[in-house]
Amino acid sequence: MIKKILGLVSGNGVRARAVRSTGASLMLAVGEQALRFASNLILTRLLFPEAFGLMAIVTAIIVGIELVSDLGLRSVVVQSPRGDDADFLDTVWTLKCIRGVGLWLILVAAAPLFADLYDQPVLRQLLPVAGLSIPINGFVTSNELSVSRHMKLWRYTGLKLSAQFIGVSCMSLLAWQTGSVWALVLGNLVGALAHVVLFGRYLPGIRNRPRLERDSVRDILRFSRYLALGMIATFVMTQSDRVVLGLFIPLDMLGVYNIGFALAVLPYTLAVQISGSVVLPLYRMRHPLDGSGNRANILRARRLVSLAVLGAICLLAFLGPWIVAVLYDDRYVLAGPVCVLLCLANVPRTVLAGVMNVAVAKGDTFRFMVMNVATALCQGGLIYLGVRAFGIVGAPLAIGLAPLLTYPLMAGFLRRYNNWDPLGDAVLTLGACAVIGLSVWLHFDDIRVLLS
Repeated sequence: MIKKILGLVSGNGVRARAVRSTGASLMLAVGEQALRFASNLILTRLLFPEAFGLMAIVTAIIVGIELVSDLGLRSVVVQSPRGDDADFLDTVWTLKCIRGVGLWLILVAAAPLFADLYDQPVLRQLLPVAGLSIPINGFVTSNELSVSRHMKLWRYTGLKLSAQFIGVSCMSLLAWQTGSVWALVLGNLVGALAHVVLFGRYLPGIRNRPRLERDSVRDILRFSRYLALGMIATFVMTQSDRVVLGLFIPLDMLGVYNIGFALAVLPYTLAVQISGSVVLPLYRMRHPLDGSGNRANILRARRLVSLAVLGAICLLAFLGPWIVAVLYDDRYVLAGPVCVLLCLANVPRTVLAGVMNVAVAKGDTFRFMVMNVATALCQGGLIYLGVRAFGIVGAPLAIGLAPLLTYPLMAGFLRRYNNWDPLGDAVLTLGACAVIGLSVWLHFDDIRVLLS
C-alpha cells in the first residue's frame, strides 16, 4: 500500500506531478482560508461591522478593475508553446508591470466617482491607497506563472502562505493599535510587498528584465483578445453580489454578509484553486480530444474533486450557523443563515468549476469568453432583481440559479471538446442540493429574518 502511494507521488510523470500539485493546491487553499478565517475572528473583535462593509466595496472595486483589464497571463504561460522562453516570460512580466501602474492611475481618477456612487466619502482616500496593491503585485516575478505550467507548486505554496501570514499579522497589529478600517488597507499592502520580495528571492527560475519583444506581445494579445472579456464576466460572477448589495443595504449588514460569504466560500475556493493550478495544465498535457483514455481519467478526477468539495460544503451548511454563534458576537449572528444560503448557491458552480479550461487548453478563448459572458449577464441581472425584491436573500438565489440557466450552452461547448459529463453533473448537483436543502429547512426561521 505504501509502495503504491509512493509510486503515485514520486517521479516526474504527468500523474505524479498532478497528484503532487493537487496536494499543494489543497494545502494552499486550506492554508489561505485558515489564515483568512483566523484573521476574521481577530478583526471582528477589534473593528466594527461597517469596516468589513467598506472593505467589501473596496475589494470588489479593485478586483473588478483588475479583471476588466486581465490579459489572462497565467493561462498564456501555461498554454503557450513558448511558455519556457526567457524573452517571452520577460515580456509577460513587463506587460504586468505596465498594466499595474496604468490600472492604479485609473483607480485614483475614478475614486471620487465611486465615493459618490456609494455615498461614502472615505472611499476617496481608501481606494487610491488600497489600490497600490495592483502595481505592487505587477512586479511579482513571472516564475510564479511558470510553476503552474509545470505543476510544481510546493515551494510556491509555502511562499504564498508566508506572504499572507505577514500581511495578516500586520493587519491584526494595526487593528489592535488603531481600531480603524485603515488597518485592513495597510495590512493588505504589506502582504503584497511580502509577496513580491519572497517570490523574487526564493522562487526558482529566470530573473526578469524589462523587455517587450514584438512577437511575444502579438502572441499574448492574440490569445487574450477574448479572454479579457471573459475576465470581465468573471468579475460579475465573483463580485457582483457585494457590488449590488452595497447600493441597497447598510454597511453594517454588508459586513455581516461578507462574514457569511467568507465562511461559505471556503470549499468553493478549494475547487477553483485546484482547477486553476492542476486541471488547466492537465488538460494541456492529456486533453480529452486526444484519446478516450484521457477523457475517462479526467472525468474521474473531476468527479472525485467535486465529490470531496461538495462533502465539505454540505458539512458547512449544517455547521455554519453554529460556527458563527460560537466564534462571533451577536452583531454577526445573521452571517449564519447567509452561510447556509450561499452553501446551497455554491453547489452548481462547484460542480462546473474549471470545466471550460478544456477549451482554453486548445487556445479557444472565444468559447470561454462566451460562456462567462452569458453566465455573468444572467447572474448580474438576477442579482439586481433579486436584491431589489428580497434583499440579502436575493443574492444567493441569483448565484445558484445563473449556472443552471446557462448549463445548456455550456453542455454544447463541452460536447465539442469531448468533456461533457451529464450523469456526473446531475447526480452531484441534485444530491448536494438535497442534503443542503435539509439544512435550509432546519434554519428557515433564521433565513426568514433576513427576508424581513
